[in-house]
Parts: sequence; C-alpha cells; structure tokens
Amino acid sequence: MAGQSKRILAAVAFASAAALAPGAWAGPVILGGDDLNDHGSFNGTNNIEGWLYIQNALANLLTGITRPGNDGTIVVLGAAPTVPATSTPTAGESCGAAYWPAQRLVPVRTVTCIDTAAGITTFFANLAAGTANPAIIVYPGNGASNGVDTAEETALLANAGAISNFVASGGGLLGHTGPYTWLSALVPGITTTGGCIESGATLTPAGVAAFPTVTNADITAGPCHNSFAGNLGGLGILALDGSTPRLNFIIGGGAGTSFAPVSRDIPTMSEWTMILMALLLASLGAAALRRR
Repeated sequence: MAGQSKRILAAVAFASAAALAPGAWAGPVILGGDDLNDHGSFNGTNNIEGWLYIQNALANLLTGITRPGNDGTIVVLGAAPTVPATSTPTAGESCGAAYWPAQRLVPVRTVTCIDTAAGITTFFANLAAGTANPAIIVYPGNGASNGVDTAEETALLANAGAISNFVASGGGLLGHTGPYTWLSALVPGITTTGGCIESGATLTPAGVAAFPTVTNADITAGPCHNSFAGNLGGLGILALDGSTPRLNFIIGGGAGTSFAPVSRDIPTMSEWTMILMALLLASLGAAALRRR
C-alpha cells in the first residue's frame, strides 16, 4: 500500500507541476533584426548564407510545434507567391525567401504566400474558423524585396492578438527586420531600433539551447538592421550583435514561449484542466486507499 500511495502522490505532483508550468503548450518563436531573407540564395543543390539560416530556423521551429491538427505547412504573410522556374532564384522570387529553404527540409514543407492586406485579413479569418491551420507563420519584414508594405503591416497589427493566440496554441513564428508594429502591441514597452552590427554577432546560451542547428555563421551572413530593447516581455535573448555594448539581435525562445510573462494569479483554461486532473487523481487515490 505504501508503494501505491507513492505512485499516486507522484502522479498528482506531476499533474500539478504541469498545470503550473507557464506556456506549457505554446510554440517556439524566432524574431530577428536581420534581413537574411535578402542575403542568401539557392545554388541548385543547397541553400547558402542567409537562406541556410532560414532553413535551419524553420527546422528548429518545427521540432517545437504542438498546435493541434496543424497541417505541417508554412505561411508567409505579406509576400507575393512568386516562385521562379530557374534553380537560382533571388530573394524576391522565393515567397519572402521561405520557399527554397522549405524545399531542403526533411520532409519538404509546403509554403503558402499570402499577399495584400485583404489576403492577410482573410487568412486570419480562416485561421479562426479552423479552415487554415499551418505549423509556422513567417513575417518577412520589409528588409527584402517582396516583403510587407504599409497596408500589410497595418493588417498584421490589427491581428496582433491572433498572432499571439497562434503561438500560445503551439504554432511557430519566424520574423525578420521590419516595423514590428504588431509585436509592440503584444509587448508594450518593447522598442526596435537601428544601428546594430552583424559582425561578431553570437548566439546566447539560450539561443543555442533553443535552436541547436542555427550557428553564429548563419546569423552573420547578412546585415543586422534592427535590435530590440526595453521590455521584452516573455521573450528571451537568442543572439547579441557585435556592438559595444552588445545589442539584442534575435529574440524569442523554444517551445513554451510566451509574448508576455505568464501571470500566476488566474490559471488559464489549460491549467484549470490539469488542476482538475490532479484533483481527480487525488480523489481516486484516496478512494483506493480507503478500499484497502
């Protein structure tokens, strides 16, 4: 009976810990001040420089996706669906430079390019309705050709909450340099400023842990245009630039990332579920002990 009691208590402790773990089902996030989508290419066999970074970033994000029912695809918001017939495309011909990196993933991933503000608004309506359910959303920024324009950025800002909900539900998010107005709406007090230096940029220990296949060589393949400062909310620092003092070049985190620090005052619905499971296990355990 003592052994059974210990097993019951262990199960209760596990359920309770899971209930109180912040963002336990949230997805991974990589938000950079880079325009590495504009500084890479596909040579007919492999992606090189900035596009190799995107390939590795997407591969790492995919390992942390927990969104129920996702179809494994990648959606780029704010890029025209332009894919060339040649094997040596430019940044503007690769759906915000996501198409060719996705072709080198194992398995190959389908990339959908959503262009225009109206297209972005429709996508989020479909996401809410459940008729669209990708694994990853990509924000191409405006540092490369075929990136977001002012109207598209406004549409993203209007759907900032939906972006947060997508990540909270286990979806992945990749971003490149741009206005990041939607990020400012999600993390009040965060600032994006220019003047960063890519030379000497390095991943932090948190960046290495979250994204083990991304290297320092990957993140220095192209210019750093934005850095992040102020209140970072629940986002960690994944890479620092080469400035003195060093600036926050890439922010985000692996699975479980939240835009805002999780408050422990009021449990979420998922946390309530785990709490109820813990109580149920405790009740069943007590009943079993009484029968013995």
